[in-house]
Amino acid sequence: MLWRLLRGHWPFLVVVAAGAAFRVLAMIGYSPGFWFFGDSTIYVNGAYTHVPNPSRPYGYSFVLSVLSPLHSVRLIIGLQHLLGLAVAILMYAFLRRRDLARWLATIAVAPILLDARTVLLEHFLIAESLFIALLVGAVIALCWSERPGWWAAAGGGTLLAAAALTRTIALPLVVVVALYLLVRRAGLLRVGAFAMAFAIPLAGYAVWYEHHHGTYSLGTFTGRFMWARTMSFVDCAKVHNLTARERQICPPEPLGERRAVDLYIWSRASPAAKFQKREHDAMFASFARKAIMAQPLDYARTVAVETWFMVRVGPDPDDRYSCFDQLWSFPTAGLTNCQPIMAPEDIATRREGVNGSEHRTALTGPLHTYSQVGTLPATFTALCLLLAIAAPLVRRWRRVAQDRRDVIDGLFLTGVAFGMIVISVATSVMEPRYTVPSIPLAAMGAALALRRGHRARAPEPTLTPAAAPAEQIAA
Repeated sequence: MLWRLLRGHWPFLVVVAAGAAFRVLAMIGYSPGFWFFGDSTIYVNGAYTHVPNPSRPYGYSFVLSVLSPLHSVRLIIGLQHLLGLAVAILMYAFLRRRDLARWLATIAVAPILLDARTVLLEHFLIAESLFIALLVGAVIALCWSERPGWWAAAGGGTLLAAAALTRTIALPLVVVVALYLLVRRAGLLRVGAFAMAFAIPLAGYAVWYEHHHGTYSLGTFTGRFMWARTMSFVDCAKVHNLTARERQICPPEPLGERRAVDLYIWSRASPAAKFQKREHDAMFASFARKAIMAQPLDYARTVAVETWFMVRVGPDPDDRYSCFDQLWSFPTAGLTNCQPIMAPEDIATRREGVNGSEHRTALTGPLHTYSQVGTLPATFTALCLLLAIAAPLVRRWRRVAQDRRDVIDGLFLTGVAFGMIVISVATSVMEPRYTVPSIPLAAMGAALALRRGHRARAPEPTLTPAAAPAEQIAA
């Protein structure tokens, strides 16, 4: 049995072994793990206070609260790496169930196993690895069968809700998924099961949030994020309906001299620094809404240009965001302060360790070098989307149900993957970290789009002459 498994799936097992070895080297080279400024602090503090944070949902903090009695950051990081391997195995099982050739399924899974930034994010005390697992689980549950049962629809809705309570970028995806189920003719019962399974956990979270913060919400920082997004283009002279209070948060710099978007959220020099309380979020949301309504073309142009910067080939042309390229790479000595910070040994410490450039082992140099050449850019997701669009056009689309399913699922997966990049740019900041969860969805979607061209051909039927009637033989 084991020999048949090894013989039948050896290309995939080789890639899994390489991915596992990569993760082991990361754990040896950068032990115990990485800490990301405010995000890790928020998540870890939430694990101990058991109070939802206004700016980050509680999903990842809940997992940390379960693991906190272990008092080991190293063990938590190890579990996150194992989760990454489990996601790859699930993807391979799904693609093989969809009758993809072994080599094609292996190629589709390779990015999540070998991409340097994916492994790097697994090495951080941040929510990305959990979010990827929940998101991939949700879409596979919905795409697993030709016609998803109500239990699969409900399971997909529950997993997507958990993903949204881990990172809120999953919230808009519910509309895309519901449309997908309708296009696939899943039936109203299944669409309803999905919607209910998605809505109930979110409603429960909103009630819990109200208990602590006095308002039914998933967070009270969305308005501030959207306000910061408008700082790239807003001209307050063109927004005539701003209140006197809202004009206090107009950007002080003229257009062309604005800072990076995230600095308007976190910098003490930002106009927002005077309005730190949660109840001010409505004011920020009102400002953002008025700015976008007054300058819709400027907003659309900003989103389009920055999305292009994310998916284009080559370095980021905007120097304001150059720090991100170093921050989301394995660090080494002699670089700037734009590097990961080491996490403490014990999660109960609840604060960061030394700068990553001060943590030196024999593996830091090679791992840093690999991250420079082994990181998939967001260009990969854009190309996968184009492939999913082009595949049914360049080949004759036979009117076969399985072909239609492959095309629809390929467009669905790559569309969701690319859509998450656009949503992150439209609602937050142009940051490479936000493109990583798109990689597994884009890879699966592109593989399904290619499936039709590499499906094993059925043997042609052999025509045999019919037996001669008995009376003719007798004659």
